[in-house]
Amino acid sequence: MIETVCSVVENHRLQPGYFRLRLRVRPPVEPAPGQFAMVRSHGEYEPLLRRALVFYRSYPGEGFTDVDFVFRTMGRGTSRLSRLRAGDWVDFLGPLGRGFEWRAAGSGNEALLVSGGVGIPAFFLWAEQLCARNVEVRLFHGDRTSDREQGLICVNDFAALLGSDHVACTTEDGSAGSKGLVTDLIEHHLIAADGRPRRIFACGPHAMMRRVAELGSKFGIETQVCLEAPMACGFGICVACVVRLKRADSDLSDYHRVCLDGPVFDAERVIWD
Repeated sequence: MIETVCSVVENHRLQPGYFRLRLRVRPPVEPAPGQFAMVRSHGEYEPLLRRALVFYRSYPGEGFTDVDFVFRTMGRGTSRLSRLRAGDWVDFLGPLGRGFEWRAAGSGNEALLVSGGVGIPAFFLWAEQLCARNVEVRLFHGDRTSDREQGLICVNDFAALLGSDHVACTTEDGSAGSKGLVTDLIEHHLIAADGRPRRIFACGPHAMMRRVAELGSKFGIETQVCLEAPMACGFGICVACVVRLKRADSDLSDYHRVCLDGPVFDAERVIWD
């Protein structure tokens, strides 16, 4: 983890309300898939708190790393980030948190990535790493609707990496992909799947991840979820982002900090209130 001031390389509007921000970070960083950074426009203190953004892509350079974030404008903080331009300065703290894991992954394994809405950026670094380990990776992505001209955010990047036949999309209004819920797509895939080793990774709305956790349990597949929670500090001091997890050895539960102990957790331990 480093705290620094970094420069904006570019900031593109992907479609209404969605932006792709590229920062040049010095000294170099190596974000793990699922990790995040706390960012804020430099020299501005309204709003006071930084915003947590998951790393989307990473480009190592000589003495620096360019990192991409894809985000949706939802309030004052993200609206201010959307107005950044090349050459502006940003307060950066990261990489933070615990990311995705699959130590034994290799050839013959299958990874099922399930995303909803703005949860999709959390997976690109992970998909790259798994492909490099010869894992077959499939993305199942869902959203309420899609932009008529631009389609669904980030999907083209995943199709280029995985192949279009390994990317399946749904929208609730049928404007892109099939009409329905992404959890229906993953359930149909699991029903028809063979018995080879596979794992599920999910990031998106709470209800979607809860259903994915249920499917993982039903089919006996280890499942990891990347949770989102309000954060003030990003490294465990403020205790604003706690979630309840089951203890491994009993029916009792404890509170854990999403920023420090997560944001990635084993789905079977999360109490989905």
